[in-house]
Amino acid sequence: MNKKVQNFIAIAGLLACMFFPGRQYAQAEFTTWGNMTGIRVDNQLMEFNTSLAIENQQNRTWRTRKEGQKIDFHREGEKKIFSYEMRDLKWTKSIESTGEGMAEVKISFTSPHDTVLNGAYLSISLPEQFGSETQFGLMNPESIGLKDITRSTSEANYKAPAKGIVINSPTRQLEINFEQPTGVSIITKDSLNPEIMLHIALATGQIEGGKTYQNTFTIKATGDIDTSPLKLKIFPEQEGDKFAGIGGNFRLQNPETDPQVIDYSLENLRVSWSRVELPWREWQQDENVDPLEEARKGNLHPKVKAAMEMAQRLDKMGIPVILAAWFPPKWAIIGEPFKGKHPDGTMGNSLDLSKRDKIYESLTAYIQFLKEEYGVEAKMFSFNESDLGIDVRQTPEEHDQLIKEMGQKLRAAGLQTKFLLGDTADANGWDFTTLASTDPEALPYIGGVSFHSWRGWTRENLMKWADIANRVNAPLFVGEGSIDAGAWRYPQIFEEPTYALDEIEVYLRILNIATPLTILQWQLTADYSPLSGGGIFGNDEDELYPTQRFFNLKQLGNTPKGLFAIPVTKNKEAVTAAAFGDKSKGSYAIHMVNKGATRNVELTGLPEGISSLDIYLTDKENSYKKTGSVKVTNGTANFKLQGAGFTSLMTK
Repeated sequence: MNKKVQNFIAIAGLLACMFFPGRQYAQAEFTTWGNMTGIRVDNQLMEFNTSLAIENQQNRTWRTRKEGQKIDFHREGEKKIFSYEMRDLKWTKSIESTGEGMAEVKISFTSPHDTVLNGAYLSISLPEQFGSETQFGLMNPESIGLKDITRSTSEANYKAPAKGIVINSPTRQLEINFEQPTGVSIITKDSLNPEIMLHIALATGQIEGGKTYQNTFTIKATGDIDTSPLKLKIFPEQEGDKFAGIGGNFRLQNPETDPQVIDYSLENLRVSWSRVELPWREWQQDENVDPLEEARKGNLHPKVKAAMEMAQRLDKMGIPVILAAWFPPKWAIIGEPFKGKHPDGTMGNSLDLSKRDKIYESLTAYIQFLKEEYGVEAKMFSFNESDLGIDVRQTPEEHDQLIKEMGQKLRAAGLQTKFLLGDTADANGWDFTTLASTDPEALPYIGGVSFHSWRGWTRENLMKWADIANRVNAPLFVGEGSIDAGAWRYPQIFEEPTYALDEIEVYLRILNIATPLTILQWQLTADYSPLSGGGIFGNDEDELYPTQRFFNLKQLGNTPKGLFAIPVTKNKEAVTAAAFGDKSKGSYAIHMVNKGATRNVELTGLPEGISSLDIYLTDKENSYKKTGSVKVTNGTANFKLQGAGFTSLMTK
């Protein structure tokens, strides 16, 4: 990082601690689409979940949700500002941490025309800590009119106009004050297991077109801080799949800003695997022209040349290369090239299978030329997210057919490139692989299994991917690693500590359950970049610098090379852990994301010969910082685990 930038950050951080001491202990947390998940107090998240909701006269409700509406995001000082389009209403919402355990939320919306709604609401869903003993205290306005108590809200157990509400349980308290008095609905499904939800009205009934409806809410969260000790145990005798380290995607899209990010990443990260675009559309635009013959004459499209040079650079660094194709040439598909959703809900274009021999020849020729001219034999090939249709769409049967038929073509051409099975849009797509993973004719051509981590990280899904990799006896890859596929539309979100912590927490969960060989970050270019400044995301004011996400990757990527996944158990839901080791080398790494408060840890199960472990921390204030060492006695280490941070213990 540039020295001037480092010095500025250090001085700004010191001044912030001096003049705003409460800010370091309290922080409003929110999703990338703007729903609040709680407020941190002494690093512990006092949880609750908000959404903006619209309920029509037929009692149908729409809520802000992941990838469910158009979003924009930007910062203005301490304010985080989200803009939405939901149905035909336009919303603006700002969130600002204002003190210890406090946040101010401003919400407004307009409708383009007159309409009637049951209501437009700020909805708050309370966690399990607010159980059957929960008490509500309403701050009532001095007077109310008849219209305030006759407006419709479906399923409400209780509703009344108020200036605010206080919600108390034995361990948590939530106080919400309204700038303008408005209606509050309390909704529960079961008195023994309440699942409490509040609807706080922005407007109900007749909505005037063009009028702005708004309110400001001050939310204060308090409660018991859980600092009880964490017990971790590793099982070094149960060595599983190998972990190569972090990888990266290098799909070139931004000629002006990509090079600096790529250079910085390759100089400062240990990149174990790579995924590079095969620009098929530019490789053979004309069905009747031999692309290999043209390439040998030097007639390469600039995009193809750049992609091949990228693969060559990575290969020369000893980084294995996977090829992925997005955009097919027009001659190879059915219909016109299509983006978005078709009327039937499908996406992308199906290949014209009447031309599948020519399709195989075209793709094989690319892989062949990359080897003969650039010296790179790609390890694997896939169509990107073809289960979804980004941008080639395949059925499971077509996926299986491609693997076994084109696999034969590759071998006939003297190429050892295999296929990346699946390479699905998210972890929910495991069934897309079932046919090929059980087809004995396809198995010889499968070199790996892949899913993308945008969605669906349930234990059940992750275990299915581990089972698929075991079935085909090939390593598992996370072909694209991150957590919000739409975040390119509002890229300032990448610098939010919440995003950084959520992303690395998902990675550890995947590593613990599915044990992939590597997670290939999307991307180590300017697109979704873990760097900022230097013109990236429109930031021309700062020089290029690494963000918290970058240091998360560096810390995880510096796991000693070639360790095996080993089981780890824990007694706290707030902590996610993944462990790696190799007893023959006496080398170990234990990674932890603590979304709760700072607490003491007892780590057991360390093998004989391990006398100490170094501690590294990345969080809002620390960037892959070695914070000390911990002594190991009789296989046990005791240390303090920082709250709201990513901590790693590694042998020297």
